[in-house]
Amino acid sequence: MTDYNQTVIDTLPPKGINREKAISELGANEAPELLHLASTERGKTKLSAQRALAKIDYEPASTYWKKLLKSPQKCEKILNNTFSNTVSDLLADQLLAFLQTFLEKKPGSKISWEEHETLLALLGMMPGKASEKMCAVYELAAEQIQRSLTFKCDSEVLKLTHRDTSSFNISDTLDCMTLEQAFPMILAGSVLMDGDIRLQALARKLYEQYGGAWLSPVFAAALLTKPAGEVFEAFSPYYSDSVTQRFILNVLGTVKFDTKQNRYTFRFGWGHMLRDDTYFSLTPLLFEDLDVRWIERMAADPEQKKPSGLIKTSYYVGKVTGEFDDVLGDLLPLNNKVCSQKVQSYFLRRTILDDGIGATYVGILYRIGYEDVESILMKKWSTKENATSIWNVFSDLQSFTHWPAQKRASLFEKVGEMVQEKKLKISSWKPDTAEELKNKLLK
Repeated sequence: MTDYNQTVIDTLPPKGINREKAISELGANEAPELLHLASTERGKTKLSAQRALAKIDYEPASTYWKKLLKSPQKCEKILNNTFSNTVSDLLADQLLAFLQTFLEKKPGSKISWEEHETLLALLGMMPGKASEKMCAVYELAAEQIQRSLTFKCDSEVLKLTHRDTSSFNISDTLDCMTLEQAFPMILAGSVLMDGDIRLQALARKLYEQYGGAWLSPVFAAALLTKPAGEVFEAFSPYYSDSVTQRFILNVLGTVKFDTKQNRYTFRFGWGHMLRDDTYFSLTPLLFEDLDVRWIERMAADPEQKKPSGLIKTSYYVGKVTGEFDDVLGDLLPLNNKVCSQKVQSYFLRRTILDDGIGATYVGILYRIGYEDVESILMKKWSTKENATSIWNVFSDLQSFTHWPAQKRASLFEKVGEMVQEKKLKISSWKPDTAEELKNKLLK
């Protein structure tokens, strides 16, 4: 660590958030300085130096990273959002060693809490890593990881996780997945992070060899790199098959129409909100806008029971029928009125079939410009599971209606009368509060 430039370090702000920011902006030309700072700083400035250094493929830092990786849980938030081949190789060494020992366990063996947490951290650092050694980790997983599904957890793990550890809460995106399901989705996330051609080739290879969930990263790669029509023609047959359909939905569940850009983007969150600042999100654009035939295909049969993908996409509060309609609602191209009108009847029928409506359908219908939502809102407010309050009614009228102020206030008054007549149960409905909120609706 003696080849760093002291002048660079001397020009940094002396302390606080300004020092953190300045350190985070250092790049490849200051790699020696970052390695020095990562070793000597403390607290938040140390973390800034570590994260900045991790984004550089700097081989002299290998010894530093190797030492840090001896405690995977402590470095997940440092190394989970980097593409460095140096880091990728070192992490792969750790993963291969762990998995090889892990897979030597006999079927039915117990998984300790320490093993569980170490595995979560190691998997949490995989996205974006594409070195040859990391590709070998995926190949090992594809070949052998199914055996881990027979493992049992000990009493300590049961007490702390409240679930069988054949499921791993790797991130907020991949919630309660088995390892067999998780590795293909980690690869899909890795492809989305920077579209590394090595990972795209690996996805194709693993799907050709093993099939199943490895279709998801192949599909993600195609949406990033190929024309929309070509992708639909190649992958829509998989949607028609009940087995492979969920692998398509797992990817479509990360695709959203961005109203600000009038473009389709992936929204792939990674890390866990509760695991020490490990969360980050990605929004890469699709190569082209999504072919509308996907939407027409998904909205073809409103009476059919809808499957749920592995990726949870609901942004709404309340009881909903599942993730499928949330996915479809987020895929609607709001700049395409013809397409939106075509699927309006689908969502109206789904509101009738739903026996516990949250804000999913009224929110989607609002986004496509549908105005006749009074009966839908009344159904939402009358559903006991939603535990509706006066503020929910006020917010829904503001957020989910295209009505003039007087019409909103009139329905609010009507709800109040029904509450007084005990025809509708709405919590916290007090005269003073109701009058104040009605006046706000009239403004």
